[in-house]
Amino acid sequence: MRVIAGTLRHRKIEETNLESTRETQDRVREAIFNSLGGYLDGETALDLFCGSGAMAIEAYSRGIKKVYLNDLNPLACDCAKRNLKNLDIKNYYLSNADYRKFLALNKVEFDYIFVDPPYAMDDTLEILEVLASSKALKNGTIITFEMDIKTEARELVNIKILKEKKYGRKKVIFYEVTYD
Repeated sequence: MRVIAGTLRHRKIEETNLESTRETQDRVREAIFNSLGGYLDGETALDLFCGSGAMAIEAYSRGIKKVYLNDLNPLACDCAKRNLKNLDIKNYYLSNADYRKFLALNKVEFDYIFVDPPYAMDDTLEILEVLASSKALKNGTIITFEMDIKTEARELVNIKILKEKKYGRKKVIFYEVTYD
């Protein structure tokens, strides 16, 4: 697996090789970032179920100033930390916690949030509600949510679907947070 574009283009990213973690394929990651406009204009991004950290690393390579990563699995966090170190990324925060706990303690508003939970966690509404009740969102936050093709994409009052893309057995829902 490699960084697709930006300042770290072509650099290698170690995979977790864990059954509980599914890596976003290079072609899907590239399509997600192309849908976001290629290079990102923002200060902060969160990779909520980070695994190897590939989404956060790609965001950093494409212009995000500080990346936040979280995963419940300590082995995934170890892999992400090795990747961040190997790529000499210093402006990051890595957490090993359940996503609910991470969001409950978080005080940062994010420009981009990448959500790719294990397929067993197919309750998209619960994850969106936890996000909505946290301090992670601000007007204009973009959320990319990867899920099984059969999972129902849900919306909340202030979290609306912008577009949906399908990639084999997976789909990616792009949300935007809007407060009137």
